[in-house]
Amino acid sequence: MRRHLEIAILWAAATSGAGACSTSIAPIAVAAGCPEQPVRGPDEYDSEPADQLIDDFEDGTTMLAAVGGRNGAWVLGTDGTDGTVTDANSGQCAARGVAAGHFAGVGLTSWGANWTAVFKNNNNGPAVPYDGTAYGGISFWAAVGSAALAPFQIPMGITTIDNAWNGGVCTTSCMDYYATTVTLTTTWQRVVVRFSDLAQGGWGVPQIAMRRDQLVGFILWPNHQFDIWIDDVRFEP
Repeated sequence: MRRHLEIAILWAAATSGAGACSTSIAPIAVAAGCPEQPVRGPDEYDSEPADQLIDDFEDGTTMLAAVGGRNGAWVLGTDGTDGTVTDANSGQCAARGVAAGHFAGVGLTSWGANWTAVFKNNNNGPAVPYDGTAYGGISFWAAVGSAALAPFQIPMGITTIDNAWNGGVCTTSCMDYYATTVTLTTTWQRVVVRFSDLAQGGWGVPQIAMRRDQLVGFILWPNHQFDIWIDDVRFEP
């Protein structure tokens, strides 16, 4: 009801007065437990080049879009404790279309869980590098669900051959990936993460500038009880 009221107010403001434009904004139906929708959402960006798409989850699987030389999938890593983790292509909520990625966890007692969009299929072998030198960052739409605990600060970033546990370069203190922390809300929002803003934590081996021609994946690694929705993940120039 609150969201519908806000949209009604915006509609009234846009159409009041002499000579006002006739454009109207219809209320957006949001399923129970799903993030709120912004008035202007992902449709504003759906004209971006098709080869930038990493995943929009519309195929109903956890495979990435087979464009731009990418043929990978979302891969789950967990600490093996007795917690519960969800990593799924879900039709319950979506920023755009009918599906989105859902990554949620509770009860993990060690390092937790991560979810990575691995760009190249490795057939369960060593990581395969992806050349991302044509891009300068990654964008996506994301929000937290009702089971998330505040603060909604989510570490995320890029793994490369140099720090991935299966990259063949790192042998000790692996997974010190190129990271930043993004604060989400209960409303879908567009996030742009620039590669130039990512940095290693300083504890891993090796410490090296990110080699954009050796990308492995886009990783989410929350550090507490989490409930994350993500949609329309893309590379950006």
